[in-house]
Amino acid sequence: MELEKSRRQHMVDLLQRRRCSVHDLAREFEVKVSIIVDDLEHIRRSVSSRCKMRIFPSECNDCGFKFKERSKFTTPSRCPRCKGERISPTMMKIGKTV
Repeated sequence: MELEKSRRQHMVDLLQRRRCSVHDLAREFEVKVSIIVDDLEHIRRSVSSRCKMRIFPSECNDCGFKFKERSKFTTPSRCPRCKGERISPTMMKIGKTV
């Protein structure tokens, strides 16, 4: 008998196939963003040594500022440089380490 996969296992499978934002995942699994953030924190700590969760930082669409130092999964609300609010979402993907 095959066991049903958990939401986190499905998230890992999805993140191994493509980049996703927190909002993409919340829409896909029909849960709140806060639940997805908790799941991602757990996944980041538990992925195997052969895989790594890569975080592609948000970027300001107005001035190009990249949020490289930000470790949160959610998208910032405004740019510290130009104060613009058009920010691309933070994206995640799970891939093999080289």
